[in-house]
Amino acid sequence: KRTFQAKWDDKMITFGGEGQEEYINGWGKLIFAKRETMLTYLDNGTLKLEVHLRTYKKAEPDSFVPSNSFCDNMLKGFNNEEMSDVTFEVGGEVESAANRRKRGKTITTRFHAFHAILRLNAPSLSDMCRPGDEAAVPINGVEPEVFKMLLYFCYGGKVSEDELEANAKAIIEAADRFGIVNLKLQAEAVLTKQTEVTVDNMLDNLLYANSKNLALFQEKIMDFVAENGDKILGKVSFDDVPGNLMSDLLTAVTRGKKSTCTSAPGDDLTLMRVGELRKRLHDKGLCIDGSRETMIALLKGNLAGDETVAE
Repeated sequence: KRTFQAKWDDKMITFGGEGQEEYINGWGKLIFAKRETMLTYLDNGTLKLEVHLRTYKKAEPDSFVPSNSFCDNMLKGFNNEEMSDVTFEVGGEVESAANRRKRGKTITTRFHAFHAILRLNAPSLSDMCRPGDEAAVPINGVEPEVFKMLLYFCYGGKVSEDELEANAKAIIEAADRFGIVNLKLQAEAVLTKQTEVTVDNMLDNLLYANSKNLALFQEKIMDFVAENGDKILGKVSFDDVPGNLMSDLLTAVTRGKKSTCTSAPGDDLTLMRVGELRKRLHDKGLCIDGSRETMIALLKGNLAGDETVAE
């Protein structure tokens, strides 16, 4: 049975309690206060009440319910030979970062994986092998530690920020090669954030970003070019720059003239930031890896398809 207490005439009255039936009902005390007294408490014609409630209901203890263990169970199978049907032998020959004509020898390392997981998360890597192959698949041009990160990511693991920062380009190279798109874009985001674009390194970074379809990194470089054209003019030769990059440069210049906002207004895909283009593609279940032109074409094609269906 619920009861409520109120102070009245220096004593506590329990509404709904026993012994108070002669002057209270289910709504509280019948004679609460005189009308002339209550009128003195009005605030611009409004009576404001401060109510304090207390419940004696015992709180039920929280019950422990474990979360879905799928991710944890998947990681238990990472590089587990007994739970795998393909083997990779990584290392032996790695291109030098300083000079790609030179190659260094490394100790080979074996990794084990389940083909079905690779097919879903690293399609290009899965195409290099078949379930049950006895011979290990040789993987050259990738450091074993980098391959381990890629494989761990395929099993639902997370590559730390420190690892991404220390191996950004190597991860981009390998992830792009094996079709691990999300990891490639994570490494690209870190590379974009940590790279300070200057007049001296602008061209090398631009050519690299274009060769790997790093649209986000390329956008940052184009913004730098658009903002520092007077410093670049006459100091940097654009003879080796692919002609298709002119569209991105014009986009950066036009966006800078229109506004300094992070995204174009409305549905103007041509001026939209890379991050927004990727988000729209992701929401529609489309591929988010590609140049600005590729992403815009995909979105326009999808929009045209939706309009056709609507008709």
